[in-house]
Amino acid sequence: MVLGISVATILSNKTAAASGSTNIADCTAIDGGAIVALGIEVLLTFNGAATLGATVKVHSSSDGTNYTTAPIQTYSIAYSSATVRHAFIVLPGHKYYKVVITNLDTGQTITAIYVYSEPQILI
Repeated sequence: MVLGISVATILSNKTAAASGSTNIADCTAIDGGAIVALGIEVLLTFNGAATLGATVKVHSSSDGTNYTTAPIQTYSIAYSSATVRHAFIVLPGHKYYKVVITNLDTGQTITAIYVYSEPQILI
């Protein structure tokens, strides 16, 4: 057996309105059935007039349809005047995962939101 990583885009070119979030339905599910470890990478562009950052929320599901109402893990991204790229690890243990990005700024949108999954699996 060997470990393999297969990168996939799970959220592509979305926008989070001021004080808003991306829609969980727009996120492609990550199948956690064979995952040893799960990396998530987020790319987003803050408006130059923004003052607050964003929160990445990871939700899980046992059936791929009904996702947790509260996230199983959150990751904070501080405001930056440029496009930012952040990565973090999600512990395995759930059958399916989806990601939601919440904009903490009350007056500006976040654009060009991309989320990539990097599941490490045994092959």
